[in-house]
Amino acid sequence: MIRLDKNNFIPWISIVFLLFAYSIGTGLYITIQRVTYYPIFESKIVSVLLTIFSSSLMTLYNYKRYVFLVPLSLLSFFSVSLTPLIISIFILHELRKVDRTVSIILLIIDASMLSWLTLRLLLGINTYFSFPLMILESGAPTVIPFIWFAGVVFSAYKRDLSSKSQLFINPLIPFIVALLISLVPYFPFINPYKFPETVDFKYYYSWLLSPTLSGWFFYSRPLYLMLLYTLSFIFKPYTVAYYEFAFLSILYVYSAYKLASALDKSIASLAALLASVSPMLITFLYSGLEANLFSISLMFISMSYFLKKEKLSLAILFSLLSMFSHIYAWAQLSASIALYYLLKSIRLKSRPDNYTLTYLSFSIPFIAIGFFLILSGVFPVPMGLLNYNQLIYQITVVSWGSNNALLYFLVSSFGNKYIKEEVLDFVYSISVFGIIFLAPATNLIIDLPLFIPAAYTIRNMDRQSVSVLLLLSLILWGIYMSINSVPIL
Repeated sequence: MIRLDKNNFIPWISIVFLLFAYSIGTGLYITIQRVTYYPIFESKIVSVLLTIFSSSLMTLYNYKRYVFLVPLSLLSFFSVSLTPLIISIFILHELRKVDRTVSIILLIIDASMLSWLTLRLLLGINTYFSFPLMILESGAPTVIPFIWFAGVVFSAYKRDLSSKSQLFINPLIPFIVALLISLVPYFPFINPYKFPETVDFKYYYSWLLSPTLSGWFFYSRPLYLMLLYTLSFIFKPYTVAYYEFAFLSILYVYSAYKLASALDKSIASLAALLASVSPMLITFLYSGLEANLFSISLMFISMSYFLKKEKLSLAILFSLLSMFSHIYAWAQLSASIALYYLLKSIRLKSRPDNYTLTYLSFSIPFIAIGFFLILSGVFPVPMGLLNYNQLIYQITVVSWGSNNALLYFLVSSFGNKYIKEEVLDFVYSISVFGIIFLAPATNLIIDLPLFIPAAYTIRNMDRQSVSVLLLLSLILWGIYMSINSVPIL
């Protein structure tokens, strides 16, 4: 009998084949020039064969433990989506060690994506070289909600960081990558017709041409609109609305660096780099929501002071500026922080320190007013119990699939077990559970600082080659999505 029990790469190869089986069986959602195509590369029979082959590999790897996977794989004739997922559950515990095999897999994927990028930039054509990375990132969107909830579980099981990692990121690199991501859609050979970068351009540009100090649009983001209006006196209104995202992306990366520094300076540059290529920022690039992006950036800066218990006046100031820039984004983060300390005080039967009390005293009154305005309909919030199919639709189609980032969410979810600040765990958990009750569920996810747990995961990998190649994969995905944010006539 052929035996592969001494080949530790077999479980990794099996998982990759199962991912391919799932993706090919259900079809891929692929965004090309701001059009999301589905299904791409759909083949039921290939999916069945890959599932059976993967199960056979695991049987040869450990006959006594995994022989049942072969008959189980035959169920793929009835469900090409559910069977690979079920089989993968039995294999996951074998992936205890990130070995050379992972490096080889990532190297192949990155090399293929670099080929796509070269041909796209030099010849202006889209090729199939992007598909290996797209399968890794966009191949299993139905799993992403479970990964979000798994992050809540991971946050309850804390682990210490490894001291072996020597991954160093120059602090300038995140800002360079952020500029690249945000400016690529402006390049003449990418965007010869000068399409605006985000879909919200028309709303901000229209307001700058005819500003009104009333209505929901103004009331929900007065400070941000007044900032743009002031800048429109220096530059033309069209210029301000057209280029605003580039400057906001830099602010977002800076806020990510500052917030991560408040927790652990060793991950600050890495977290900022991951923020620049995150599905959160890419979603803002596609959908606009500029005031939202500005608001959470200010709130992250406020939280950085708050977590370090320093510069109380600046912490309060940035929080208030965030509130007047976009009430919804601020409410999600500030209300979660306030609720955490309220529950903590009840549980421990003790009051927070003076710094925390002072900080919260400037937030809680506005939170209370905000809830009143929501209930009265001034600031409407779409409510409704979770509809799983609708949630998958938001991930794969709304915002052109910019939230369909399996690899990034997997890395960030796993990293929650390394975060020591309980308040950040609570903000994450309450936001994830919030998707059960709020219709725009993905809006709750893009407001979270997922770049921090993602940085912890990559920072904690024993093999630096895997860390670098994984990081390169995420950067290439960000560039791919940036290039394809430009529509075609």
